[in-house]
Amino acid sequence: MTILLALMLAATPAPAAMPPMPQDLSSVPVIDGWLGRKISPRWSEDVARLYRKGECSGAVPYEGSNLLEIDMLFLLSGEGKPLKIAPVNARCPEVERFVSKRVLGSLQGSFPKSGAAEPHWMRSQVRFLWSDAP
Repeated sequence: MTILLALMLAATPAPAAMPPMPQDLSSVPVIDGWLGRKISPRWSEDVARLYRKGECSGAVPYEGSNLLEIDMLFLLSGEGKPLKIAPVNARCPEVERFVSKRVLGSLQGSFPKSGAAEPHWMRSQVRFLWSDAP
């Protein structure tokens, strides 16, 4: 029985090597119309609370409010399954964790399927807008 198991394991292709995270965002294809870009503003109050608690930077004034735009890299399988999520410019660990969990929890099926045998990087952005006015 062990010989049969060894032969089966030997016949199973080894997982493809994961490509390194790109350093140049402009070389990574954008996910057109990604659902997360449309939904992320709904998380603004949660992000604002985390942003205020942590040692965070990056939000900019926008029409009397604060705007935080985070570039996101996604390593996707050919079936559109996220293998890695990398917030690029969040500058706030709490917000990075929150966004990654939300994407994996509620948006995991929102990525395009390429049918490729090898994983590939794609990118998009999430945006948050909040006011600190009383």
